[in-house]
Amino acid sequence: MDDDDLIQIRPGDLWKFLQRSRLAVLAFAVLGALAGLYYGFSKPDDYKSEVTVMPEVSAGSPGGMGNLGSLAGLAGISMDNAAGDGIRPDLYPEVLQSIPFALQILKQPVYSKHYKTVLPLQNYLKRHSRETAFQRLTGNTDDTPADDSKPAPVALPDPKNYSKALQVSPEQEGLAAMLTSRITTTYERRTGVVTIEVIMPDPVVAATVARFSLEYLTHYITSYRTQKVKNQERFLTQQVEQSRRRYQTAEYDLESYRDRNRSLYSGLARIGEQRLQAEFLLAQTVYNDLSRQLEQAKIRVQEETPVFKMLEPPRIPLRPNGPRRTLLVLAGLVAGAVVGLGWTLGKTILEKMNRQV
Repeated sequence: MDDDDLIQIRPGDLWKFLQRSRLAVLAFAVLGALAGLYYGFSKPDDYKSEVTVMPEVSAGSPGGMGNLGSLAGLAGISMDNAAGDGIRPDLYPEVLQSIPFALQILKQPVYSKHYKTVLPLQNYLKRHSRETAFQRLTGNTDDTPADDSKPAPVALPDPKNYSKALQVSPEQEGLAAMLTSRITTTYERRTGVVTIEVIMPDPVVAATVARFSLEYLTHYITSYRTQKVKNQERFLTQQVEQSRRRYQTAEYDLESYRDRNRSLYSGLARIGEQRLQAEFLLAQTVYNDLSRQLEQAKIRVQEETPVFKMLEPPRIPLRPNGPRRTLLVLAGLVAGAVVGLGWTLGKTILEKMNRQV
């Protein structure tokens, strides 16, 4: 390539270009700042509420395995809950991102500070989604009509539910996605702390949903850990009741037989009494054994019930968490200035091309 083909840009040329484009840069920067200002104030305030808990770690978990658990972690092998029946804490976020969780939380009543009323969470989200940017700019969000009517029936793919599968309507799916996108659950493996973060346009709703999320998570984990033992407890309760009736019947039959044959000393009478005595002792032994197993099952239910130590309860936030309107205005200002420079540069190139033609 010859030296004549090289394009040389001198500092003086850059200065002249900036002077020539200052009006365009200023105009586009102002437009960008105004756009950022409008966008920032058209977005509702977001409030963040957090709850922090420390779940119980069982003795059979890798936390009690010393160096073996550490070596397995370095090798990329997860030994979490290898000896227990609990859910690994790193799976807690998946629980709070599931459709069953969202559908249950959407039905819960919440109090809205903005609307000054109690309504189901799904109605609150629908009412908030109908707010216009003009209403947010003017602060007249209370004028948003409430939707207390029952939803219109939706044609489901399996109306008779032959599949026995979960069916949700498009509206429910959209509300569930909207809700789960506002809930973030993190697990700190080093400290074992679980943090649930909820961001909502209303501070009271944010704290309420954080509490609902924690209650759902603790109930889900407790049910998972104790379901097997509770099933055994229910089975033993039924068996104890049956064995108790059998024991009482055998006792009554034995005493009735003795009363009827008190003055008889025949061998046949003794054989009948021995038979009833054996049935009574068997029923008594079975009843005592089942009662002991039932008490042990009740103790196991308490032992298997996990404990969640709350480090930071959900609080109603006092200040909004976002949007960061100053950053939005600055971003619009910079973007507008860049567009202004690009506009001037493109205009200059087109003018030179036209002169060459």
